[in-house]
Amino acid sequence: MKNSRISRVILLALAAAWSQCSPAAVNVDRTRIIMDAPQKTVAITLNNDDKTTPFLAQSWVTDADGVRTDALMALPPLQRIDAGQKSQVRITQVRGLTDKLPQDRETLFWFNVRGVPPKSEDDNVLQLAMQSQLKLFYRPKAIIRSSSDQPERKLTAERNAGHLTLRNPTPYYITVAWLGADRSHRLSGFSEGVMVPPLGSLPLKAVLPAETRTLWVGYIDDYGGLQMNRYACDALNCALKEGGATS
Repeated sequence: MKNSRISRVILLALAAAWSQCSPAAVNVDRTRIIMDAPQKTVAITLNNDDKTTPFLAQSWVTDADGVRTDALMALPPLQRIDAGQKSQVRITQVRGLTDKLPQDRETLFWFNVRGVPPKSEDDNVLQLAMQSQLKLFYRPKAIIRSSSDQPERKLTAERNAGHLTLRNPTPYYITVAWLGADRSHRLSGFSEGVMVPPLGSLPLKAVLPAETRTLWVGYIDDYGGLQMNRYACDALNCALKEGGATS
């Protein structure tokens, strides 16, 4: 009995580790989704990258806290995608509900898709449903932007006892994927990307030495690309240096 219990614990641990590092069979054709208010729907392509096995694809939308929402619906919520094939999910607005969202800034949602494999005939085979989650930004009519706009460049960094606070004066979420004194080394205390809320700020543990006068900031644009910018710093603040965008 004791050995059986230990075996189950080991199996669960291995399953958890495998689920964290293995790629999902059902993948999405982008890394983020932008939905402008005038759009009734946004079409998302799902790919079954498994060449031999059909999968069920379950799709749904949650709010920033991970709670299912009725403001945006993923249709169909469940579909079969044959091996090596593609299909589409349409994210559809429910107008009466999206009209109640803030109209002066973006609202963050999450698009979720889970790939469910067919049931195995072998009871000893462990099968896991792999799930992907993408940021979905709802952009009200008042702040719709053109492809040439770069509001992310208005982001600033405030120095406080060696640590940084990012300040975002724009109505858009800004995802910062890189902070460094140069383009090769991240700042100490900055290990992964962060998202700065619209018209808000975000204190970080990232350390910028007092003598450092240059800060490299990399943000993710609407297309999922990394845009690198060189900021000039004084004793109190860092802001985009004229001509500091390098992409």
